[in-house]
Amino acid sequence: MDLESRLRLERDIPQVEAFLEPLHGNLVHRQEDEDRLYWVVLQPADTATRPFIARITWTVYPDRPPSLLFATEVGGPTSDPAAWPAAPGYRAPNDVCKPFTAEGQALHPDWANGLHRWRSQGNPFLFVVETVQADIDRACGRRAA
Repeated sequence: MDLESRLRLERDIPQVEAFLEPLHGNLVHRQEDEDRLYWVVLQPADTATRPFIARITWTVYPDRPPSLLFATEVGGPTSDPAAWPAAPGYRAPNDVCKPFTAEGQALHPDWANGLHRWRSQGNPFLFVVETVQADIDRACGRRAA
């Protein structure tokens, strides 16, 4: 990740952490992780349900959408369908086919323009985390497997 992307990402992280805190979520960036890799612990609205661990990887921040996968634990594999939400567009264990992900944009080149295009204004990291949290809550915290 280039220096400018890293600095912009660091600027936006406090708002992501502030969003997650009252929801009993957490943002994790381990020392051994690449600069562009973050783990987001997302607690469903039903606090009796175990949290989801989103693996978010940025290439150029904020100009490109991130890769989004789900892991069994921070640093864990992303291949277990039980780690993934049972929400529309979340295709466990392969990808999230949504306009706010690198995978979705790659699968749908037509999304590069119009309503589904990636928007880099504001705080894109916060936008992604808010969107994933809302998708998880709409699915009532259900898992893909």
